[in-house]
Amino acid sequence: MNNCDRKKYSEDDGKRNADEFQQGFDASLWYPVFHVPHDGNEFPEELLQSICIPMENFKACHEKMRDKDVSILIPPSYQRNNRVYAFSVSRLLCDVERFIGPEEVMEQYGMGFCYEKAFDGTVIKRVTEELRRKTRKYYEDHHSRINRLCEQHRRILFIDMHSYSKEIIPADFLRAEQTLPDLCIGVDKSITPPRLVRAAVHSFQEAGLSVAINYPYSGCYVPESIMNGKAACDFAGIMLEFQRNAYMNEKNERIRENVERIRNAIQNILHTVIGDGSLCTAKPLKR
Repeated sequence: MNNCDRKKYSEDDGKRNADEFQQGFDASLWYPVFHVPHDGNEFPEELLQSICIPMENFKACHEKMRDKDVSILIPPSYQRNNRVYAFSVSRLLCDVERFIGPEEVMEQYGMGFCYEKAFDGTVIKRVTEELRRKTRKYYEDHHSRINRLCEQHRRILFIDMHSYSKEIIPADFLRAEQTLPDLCIGVDKSITPPRLVRAAVHSFQEAGLSVAINYPYSGCYVPESIMNGKAACDFAGIMLEFQRNAYMNEKNERIRENVERIRNAIQNILHTVIGDGSLCTAKPLKR
C-alpha cells in the first residue's frame, strides 16, 4: 500500500521535455526498471528498539500495511536482469517514499518517513530525534541507490509497484460514489507520458481489471536527483497500485492464474511503449 501523496514534480517544475513525452518512446533508448519500496521484511535492531507495542502486534500491523508480495507481479525476465529496486526494511520502520519535512502530507497521520502510528491510529513507536537520525541513514542509502541509477542511464522508464487493501486507506481518501478499483494507476502530468497511461489502461482492462486514474492514491515517485536537476537523464514514471485481492485470496495466498495475467499485461505495456518483450494475450482475471 501507498498511503500518500507521492514524490512528484508540479507541472511548472517539471523539466522533462513534454513534447517528446506526447510523441511516445524511442525503443532503443529507454531503460525500464521496477521500484518496490513497501514490501521490505527486515527489522534492524537499532530501529526496533523504538516500538512500544508487543512485537506480535507490531508484526501484525506490518503484515497489513506492507505491499505483500507485489514483486511477484513483475515479469520474470525483469526480475532476473537486475531491473528491480526493492527496499528491504519494513515500511513501519522506514518509509522511503515520504518527504522528510513539513511538506509530507502523511505526517498528519503519524506516518511520515519515520512512523509513529499505524493505519488505525495506534501508536506503535516512540519517535525521538535519535530515532529519526538512525532511520534517515536507511532512507538516504536507498535514495542514493536510486540516484545512481539515474546517473547511469540516459532515459529511465520507472514503474513504481504497490498494493493496497480497503482496510488501511485513510477515510478522507475515499469517495462515496466511486468503487475501489483493482488497479490504481498513479500519474503525474509532468513525468507520465499520455501514451504510457493509455497503454496501461488498455492492457489491464483487457486482463479483466477495473482501473482508475489517481484513485484512491495519486502521483508517481520521482527520485531526488531528478527533482533537483542533478541527474541529466530523462525520466518517465507511472505508479501501479493493485488491490491485494486482485492477485491474492483471503488467506493471502497467490492466485497463480491472476499473477500470470497481470505479468502478461505489464509485458504488453512495455511492448507497446518501448518495443520491449513479447506480445502476450491477457485473459480476464479469475474471480
